[in-house]
Amino acid sequence: MTIMLTNNIFSFKRFLMLFRQGFRFNKKMIAVTVVGFIGIVFLILLLMQMSRDFNNWSNRNSMGVFIMLFFTLGIIYTSNSFPSFRSSGKTISYLMLPASASEKYLFEFLTRIVGFVLLMPVFFWLAANIEGVVIHLFIPGLEEYKFSFAKAWQKFHGGGGKTGWDIMAIVQSCLFVFVAAFTGASHFSKSPLLKSVFTFSLLFGGFFLFGYLAWKGLNLDEYHLQNNQRILFLKKGNETMCVSLAILGINLSLLAISWFRLKEKEV
Repeated sequence: MTIMLTNNIFSFKRFLMLFRQGFRFNKKMIAVTVVGFIGIVFLILLLMQMSRDFNNWSNRNSMGVFIMLFFTLGIIYTSNSFPSFRSSGKTISYLMLPASASEKYLFEFLTRIVGFVLLMPVFFWLAANIEGVVIHLFIPGLEEYKFSFAKAWQKFHGGGGKTGWDIMAIVQSCLFVFVAAFTGASHFSKSPLLKSVFTFSLLFGGFFLFGYLAWKGLNLDEYHLQNNQRILFLKKGNETMCVSLAILGINLSLLAISWFRLKEKEV
């Protein structure tokens, strides 16, 4: 009983052991993945610059490539969370590891979401600048060959001012994509990405269909608030705040679902 109670308590020492064990077993795959990612970014940027004859290429174009890869690769990588859940044998071995559920969950969350969000931009910046320097040696006409996230964001965004709630809404919306894939990976054993996409498509489709039917059924097209009143607690300019808090609530709910799914498998 004492051992079981101890394993249910988070231990930083056991967490570090789990982290070191995961890195030791996967260090070769991690190295191959990083090198392969840098090579893919190098090749994509080279092909896209070739299609423009190495003219009219800017940080904004590189930023577009980054956004595409960030979400595409991020969804694929995050949907492979809890890899031991893909088969019953590996699931039993994973659950028998001398670590608590909180340690296993935090390990997956840090390596699959936090690690990707923090490290992927660094590797992309490195690959984009290596590619720019190499190509500039052979083709000096490529003027804007140094990639900078700050300059790219200014050009891509257009320099418009953003409030704190606007930034939070953008961040939470981006995180939702990864959190949804993470939750799907904890719930589905086979083909988690496809099943997650199908599940969330049904949920969003049903939500919008219900909203549309309710709107038409209640004949809200002809309903107008007097004196420019706002519905419930909404005030002018607070729409983004409400959206941000709503997406934050959804993300926290999905993380809670994945946590309880892990606890359920342990039982």
